[in-house]
Amino acid sequence: MDEELNRVITQLKLQLNECRHNLINTQKQIIEYLNQIRYQSGIIEKLRQIKYLKDQFTLRTDTDIDEVFTKNNDVIFETNPTYPLKLSLDFLQINSEAHNSIRKVAKKRTASVKVKIALAKAISNEYFENNVEEEIQINLEEIRNSFVASGNNLFDFIMAYQFEKTLSFDDKVTVYCQLISQYESSFTLTGKYNSHQEIEYAMVYPK
Repeated sequence: MDEELNRVITQLKLQLNECRHNLINTQKQIIEYLNQIRYQSGIIEKLRQIKYLKDQFTLRTDTDIDEVFTKNNDVIFETNPTYPLKLSLDFLQINSEAHNSIRKVAKKRTASVKVKIALAKAISNEYFENNVEEEIQINLEEIRNSFVASGNNLFDFIMAYQFEKTLSFDDKVTVYCQLISQYESSFTLTGKYNSHQEIEYAMVYPK
């Protein structure tokens, strides 16, 4: 794979991991806000009842408010109670109020990790040039026809044959083997052998 692509993939994984942590923190904050709303709603309802009794001048006679105030020693700086309520993803996706809460929390949140994405270098103009590479194919049928008309043995014929491109000795040996493999019925294998550059080859002639 390309090195630039590997770097982009790594940065993307870091950003996705960061987003996942941010979503977890956002979910915790939303749960905390909803718990606070429910807790404060209960307090407001109780305050309404107290106000109603006060307006009716029956607060002290119908309730034990004096006794409660006497026994109450709460400290105003105590930690706020927390309620471990987990919201489902379906609720967060469907409920419009939850969606608005998520957007408000997201605006206040700042990413703890900032990944600076390196810009890729400009693509060289060489990649846009039309480069045509020609490959010359060896016509074995044409070589066989020339060999049949020559009367020479196949190995010497291949070594002296004028190919359209320069072939190495190993390439010519490969052509020699291909011709025997594909056109064996057109050749006569004498059973005699000869050697050239440490290679032993069969003496093959045309029929």
